Amino acid sequence: MALAKDEMKQLRRLSQMLAFVRTRGLKKLGPDQLSELSGLYRYACTQLARRESRGESAQSLARYRSLASSAHGVLFRGLDKSGQSFWRRTSELLLAEAPRAIRAEWKLLLASFTFMYGLALASYYAVSNDLSLAFSLLNPGAVSNEIAQLTELAPGESFRGNFTFGLGESPETATLIMFHNMAVGVLFFAAALIPPLYIGILATNGLMLGTYTAVAGHWDQAGSISSILWCHGVIEIQAIVLAATAGLVIVRGVVAPGARTRGFAIKHESRKAWTLLAPVFALLFISGLIEGFISPHMPASTRIAVAILTGIGLILWVAIGGRSSTGTARVEPSGQ
Repeated sequence: MALAKDEMKQLRRLSQMLAFVRTRGLKKLGPDQLSELSGLYRYACTQLARRESRGESAQSLARYRSLASSAHGVLFRGLDKSGQSFWRRTSELLLAEAPRAIRAEWKLLLASFTFMYGLALASYYAVSNDLSLAFSLLNPGAVSNEIAQLTELAPGESFRGNFTFGLGESPETATLIMFHNMAVGVLFFAAALIPPLYIGILATNGLMLGTYTAVAGHWDQAGSISSILWCHGVIEIQAIVLAATAGLVIVRGVVAPGARTRGFAIKHESRKAWTLLAPVFALLFISGLIEGFISPHMPASTRIAVAILTGIGLILWVAIGGRSSTGTARVEPSGQ
């Protein structure tokens, strides 16, 4: 009985101190009071662990869990903040944390890329051998429009698809492209939260990519349109799939929390998801500039060079970013 009374007294004292901190702030506690709060936090955690090991019901554990969680939040809030400037933290996120997160989630990325590009190659091969298949694999209206554009080409003219706007229109067009692509990135992220929907969208884009190029190939224009599409697409397509991968990471917390509670797993995976999603907007900003100013106006040799250089840049960013000896990995590998 004495033990129970002492336990209730300790918990009551912890509750009082937490109420004080919530209204007055942690800085209002003196050294002795801060030490007492730390001791009470450890006490609550110990009692919670002891009761969990006995298999007590969730209802009987609720108060212990609530107090321990609240005390943890008070004592450790902001512990991982470095005090760096906004620009320094942003730089660390984009140049170090994001590449580490991408490397950690390579399996999810590889699965998406394999599925999408596999369908693109299959549809390209099929339509290259039978043009009529294009109407089954891609929107018939889009196929008819592309064929009409191809048949209207003058001798020696290169196929540019819809990239026919003049250089004077590039600033406005580039801005619209950026916002459009960022919206598509958000769409892919949201679609990935419902995996069957994401698979459907990914399949549609893969088939569109392969079919569109193959139709142009029947007029010997596959190389011309590919140099335009991949000039900005090397960044754009990979960034959009990266946005979807962020959504898949959250789904993993829902369906496979492992030993963690589902709520904790979702919160934990959401932090990883943000680290993956953050660079998407910067990448789509860059690809928008390329799509507005370079893809439609530069010669094929320049477009191919840009595609190669941006591809190398992406690889180096993912492979090297965050590997410095001073950097500390803040995003855990995927899995449980």
